[in-house]
Amino acid sequence: MKKFHYGKRIISVVLCCSLLLVGCNSGSDEGGSESERFQEYTDELFREDIVENTINLHYTLAYPEDYGITDYEITLGDFSLEELDDFEKELKELKKEVESFDRDELTKEQQMTYDLLMDYVETELEVVDLTYYYEPLSPIGGYQAQLPILLAEYTFRTEQDVKDYLALLPCIDDTFADIIIYEEARAAEGLFMADFVLETVLEQCEEFIADPENNYLIEVFNDKIDEMDELTEEEKAAYKEQHEELVVTEVVGGYELLIDGLEDLEGRGENELGMCYLEEGERYYEYLVRCDTGSDSTVEELEERIERYLENCEEEMYGIFEKDPDVYYELDNYAYSYTDPEDIMEDLIAQCDKDFPEPPKVNYTIKYVHESMEEHTSPAFYLTPPIDDTENNVIYINNEYVDDDIYTMIAHEGYPGHLYQTVMWENSEHSLVRNLFSYPGYTEGWATYTEMYSYDISGLSPGLADLFACDTAYSLGVSAYIDICVNYEGWDVDDVEDYLSELGIGDAEVAQDIFEAVVEEPSNYLRYFVGYMEIVNLRNRAKKELGSDFDLKEFHGFMIEVGPAPFYLIEERMYEWIEEQK
Repeated sequence: MKKFHYGKRIISVVLCCSLLLVGCNSGSDEGGSESERFQEYTDELFREDIVENTINLHYTLAYPEDYGITDYEITLGDFSLEELDDFEKELKELKKEVESFDRDELTKEQQMTYDLLMDYVETELEVVDLTYYYEPLSPIGGYQAQLPILLAEYTFRTEQDVKDYLALLPCIDDTFADIIIYEEARAAEGLFMADFVLETVLEQCEEFIADPENNYLIEVFNDKIDEMDELTEEEKAAYKEQHEELVVTEVVGGYELLIDGLEDLEGRGENELGMCYLEEGERYYEYLVRCDTGSDSTVEELEERIERYLENCEEEMYGIFEKDPDVYYELDNYAYSYTDPEDIMEDLIAQCDKDFPEPPKVNYTIKYVHESMEEHTSPAFYLTPPIDDTENNVIYINNEYVDDDIYTMIAHEGYPGHLYQTVMWENSEHSLVRNLFSYPGYTEGWATYTEMYSYDISGLSPGLADLFACDTAYSLGVSAYIDICVNYEGWDVDDVEDYLSELGIGDAEVAQDIFEAVVEEPSNYLRYFVGYMEIVNLRNRAKKELGSDFDLKEFHGFMIEVGPAPFYLIEERMYEWIEEQK
């Protein structure tokens, strides 16, 4: 995935003459209305960007020919320093093009697209001088961690997909070579990762290629090839042989190249504490928080809001015990309605109808993370399908993290969480170019919000459901608070341990784990918690404004319809929606 800054999908604005003409003509009536020209412009912007990375193309469009995309280079994207140097120029060109349209003459949906493009450009321009602060190799969201999963799940709909996939594998060497050059430049700037982060990344890479001939990519590929009825047995055998050779040479060789390059940089990381200890780290962290949360609150304001939330949460938990003392005894003996993932999904689908708009019928598959990737992969994740093939969905579960809370985990990833939100959104009308953007605060906030909702329908007693939901939010809030305190206020691991001790958590190992997690992936916890807080705040405001006319199902429908965006833009649309409801 081509991205120069953490947490946002970047538009590679390669503006051709036709695009420039579209913008220049926007003041006249030639060539259609302003709305029509804007749609042509943004559609072409989408087509220009999506072919910059074949994995992005494949995971965004199942059938690119239906969108006028028939000829494209097989590539994993451009990570070269030259491409980074052009980024500021591209942003300014994009801003000029967008500003050439008369926003007032666009449709409501197009105005949202216009606002998103401007928000993106202005946000990126603020930190365009901090390019080397971006870390592409973080342990959870890093390129090296995501690539094996994306390759394993590369869908073969046609033989051309097989050919594209095989052509991608030799690109890994060059991509990792560019990333090493970039990491060397970061090291020269004093920005290379801490040694404990490097150790995790190296372990991850080494585990993935530990047994080349039995790499799980080979088994997965063979299974997918066997299911392709249009291929002869001879063709299947040939593809399998070619793929195994490419995995052993190109994939393994690429990761070996990455490992060697990173090992040469060991000890070059000058900072093993939070981001604020870097020269411009405080400013970059502010940027990360804005991108990852979608909130227009400052970091200081978010810190205060989280503190207040945690205080209220403590009071609420005490109140639950006071209201229902039996809850204390239920903690030793409780059970969810279902514990099998398939049964949980069916139960959630059936129960969500009460408070959420009915979704289209789709298929889903629940898979398990390969054991070689368990240690460094999220507890669960939903693999977003192409926008033109939302009927087929995949949820991954990491067996290392499976416990009694799998019910709410499935709610987060499936219904009414990520799967539901994605399918509903992609089946609504919106600009193609919006599919290039990522707003983790909205998507992870929604999934966290629905996870909390699921406690009430999980089969637990009302008191226990409230307690568990509150406790889950509290734990996430504590991690988000520590994230800010480490990366913005300058806490070290001892400060984290002292803080946790005040909360009754005296385990030094827990403090070390959280400290390392927020240094490895700055602002990651805030995606979930701040996004959740913002959605709850929007719901509460709508409820206050509408009073007895407030309908939870209608509110959820509005949140889905408005789609991923920064929360200040969603709030503006919500007050328009409130007036319509009145």
